Amino acid sequence: MTVTRFAQWLLTRTSAAGTRDALVGDLMEEIGHGRSAWWVCQQLIGFYGLTFVAQARQSVRITPLLVAVVLALVLAGGASVASLEQVVETWTSVYYIAGTLSLFAHVMSRATASRTLLISEGPGLEARD
Repeated sequence: MTVTRFAQWLLTRTSAAGTRDALVGDLMEEIGHGRSAWWVCQQLIGFYGLTFVAQARQSVRITPLLVAVVLALVLAGGASVASLEQVVETWTSVYYIAGTLSLFAHVMSRATASRTLLISEGPGLEARD
């Protein structure tokens, strides 16, 4: 019962965080229907995680240093759970797949840009003022 009271107290103070009122209302309603403490904790973690990510996307500028720090934390977390060999193998696979997708995306964006340039400057097209 203490968890649900704490959850209700947290949820009543979320309006300042810029969260969606409908989501808060749905959570309050489910708590009122007698959901378990475990379910309430899961929902609060997800709710505040979603709010944190939404605010971070609005205020944080993604820099190479930030990306490197996040990746280092992910690798350190992986190494604490699995063996170093498994972490390196998984990381290499992800790196190759992401690199290949990035290469194809870059090639496609350049191909699309060059086609757009050819179409807009093609013969018989007059410049619009």
